[in-house]
Amino acid sequence: MFGLPDEFTPTFLAHLERLRFRTRQQFAGMGKGAHLSPKRGSSLEFSDYRHYSPGDDFRYIDWGLYGRTDKVYIKLFKEEEDLLTYVFLDASASMAYPAADNKFHAAMLTALALSYIALASGDRVMLRVLAGSKQTVEPTFVFGRHRIVELARRVEGLKPTGEYDFASTLSKELAAIRRAGKVFIVSDFLMMLNSITKGLSLFLAATMDVTAVQILGGRELAAQGLDGDVEVVDSESGERVRVSISERERRRYRETMLRLTRQIKSFCLKRGLHYSLYTTDNDFQQFFLRAVSELGLAH
Repeated sequence: MFGLPDEFTPTFLAHLERLRFRTRQQFAGMGKGAHLSPKRGSSLEFSDYRHYSPGDDFRYIDWGLYGRTDKVYIKLFKEEEDLLTYVFLDASASMAYPAADNKFHAAMLTALALSYIALASGDRVMLRVLAGSKQTVEPTFVFGRHRIVELARRVEGLKPTGEYDFASTLSKELAAIRRAGKVFIVSDFLMMLNSITKGLSLFLAATMDVTAVQILGGRELAAQGLDGDVEVVDSESGERVRVSISERERRRYRETMLRLTRQIKSFCLKRGLHYSLYTTDNDFQQFFLRAVSELGLAH
């Protein structure tokens, strides 16, 4: 619809319009919006008092407090600003495997849906691509719901390729963006657990509000195609290993994959991060609308 993927039907877009981001803290934005900011402003949310100074607006004098203390105080209120939203999309080679699972397409849909919610709420979005082809999305803030078509056009041209070190790459990304806000990382997270936890911890140290969205394939989790004597190829490094796969090895493979998802989820929940898992054998629209709380969203 209007240059968006087929999954973005009018009904689905209407559901997204009703969603808003929840934040566990207040962030300074770049313009007026609907989120409370640590700055002082003129919203209805009371913040603090300060002594009256000549020239202050009489409307903000707390006359009740003056009657009790015989001192003149001015009421201070929270500022309302937009929320800076960063969506990181993993476009490394592993996102293209297995091809039948369409993992990268699912990751792209997730990134666009999150971006649309922010844009429809009057917030600013920066979509940043990890690895991938040379044709990347310009890492600048966009504003206005109509910009979702532009983002869709850019990500649809991406090709998953290459590899990257999760922790060190996110460290560089964090240094580049500088300003705190809401962060979504959409990836299969098929990497060493210590690299994942180290990378996510960087955003925690920078007081970001983080959500990890793990995208895995249905065939991938079921170990389909791994049977008998096979050659296993690392999709990112190209390393090849010949192995013999029996039902026992397939079961151990599935257990290892599921253990990784549990470990990532456990880390996120213990550190106050949001976590959600989407497997591509499920309907995307149903997943997204049912996982509202897991994704750090609210109706």
